[in-house]
Amino acid sequence: MMMPSRIKWSLASSAIGVTTSLMWSDMAIGWWSKIVSFFKRVNRDATTSVMNLRSNGDADLHAVVWGITALLVLFACKSRTQRICVMILLGAWSVFVEFSQPWFTELRSRQASDLIGNAIGLIGVFVIFETFTHRRRNT
Repeated sequence: MMMPSRIKWSLASSAIGVTTSLMWSDMAIGWWSKIVSFFKRVNRDATTSVMNLRSNGDADLHAVVWGITALLVLFACKSRTQRICVMILLGAWSVFVEFSQPWFTELRSRQASDLIGNAIGLIGVFVIFETFTHRRRNT
């Protein structure tokens, strides 16, 4: 059973709204810090080496959050042209959200590493989605 297009676009729009809210929220920093601290405490031997390789910023979180958002947006699109246009707009929106963070939060600031995380999440999901879609059409 196929999901109606309007429901897909509602989910995609909601994902964009939630992601924007997270990026403009000081609470997100607190949540992420608690998650990182939890992983540093639990099974210390296994997580210490991985967590120590992690940068001090939250670019990894940006990649995951924007990647999930991109996936929901891509599922809502019907054509490759539409997917490309929407991804360009979503990329521009992620840049705007990053640059405008100081207007909405007290703890967050503009960071190049966050922009890189945004780009990795968006581009990575787009490439994987397009590869899967192309292979599926050719089988």
